[in-house]
Amino acid sequence: MAPKDVARLWEELRHRDPEEKLDWIRQLAKDPTPDAVEVLLDALEQESWFLRDQAAHALASMGEHVLEPLLARLDSGLWFTRAAAATALGRMGSADAAAALTQVLRDPNRTVRDAAWDALAALARGETAAPAVAEAFAALPERALRFALDGLYSRNADAADRIVALMNDPALRAAGERTGLARAVGDDGLSWLDVVGPDVEPGRAR
Repeated sequence: MAPKDVARLWEELRHRDPEEKLDWIRQLAKDPTPDAVEVLLDALEQESWFLRDQAAHALASMGEHVLEPLLARLDSGLWFTRAAAATALGRMGSADAAAALTQVLRDPNRTVRDAAWDALAALARGETAAPAVAEAFAALPERALRFALDGLYSRNADAADRIVALMNDPALRAAGERTGLARAVGDDGLSWLDVVGPDVEPGRAR
């Protein structure tokens, strides 16, 4: 589907009531052709929260073949697209999203960080994805780890306890290496380095 066709489609949908929009998005999800996936991914860039949220639901139901496009949208220049992509990844529950979502915790936009935490909490509740979350957290510098765990505990204490227990597994801790993370100053004035401090020597997360 050409970009102009997608743009025309959203212009038409903008004037329809929510039920019509929802029904149309559900139809796209039932027949996930390449064009349907393209349209739903484009919906994550629309200003309408309703459209973004419903598209995120639909994309999450499509499984692994939309994983890479969603991961790519975590780097979008639109904060609401990054947040919607994080939401979709959390609903999908793929372990392969854990590392990227952990990096999104340094996003300069608070809403995006909150969406990433919600997504990570969802992954932490899953049997297959929880170890990947633990491994991603174990690679953080100590202060960044505290920052990440605090957000997780505020959403689901049981899930956070599970991640901590997994991190205490020697084999998993040995696999994690701390990485330096770049400065990011956002619209709410919070800098990643304000939270985690300067880079530290590599070592194991506690």
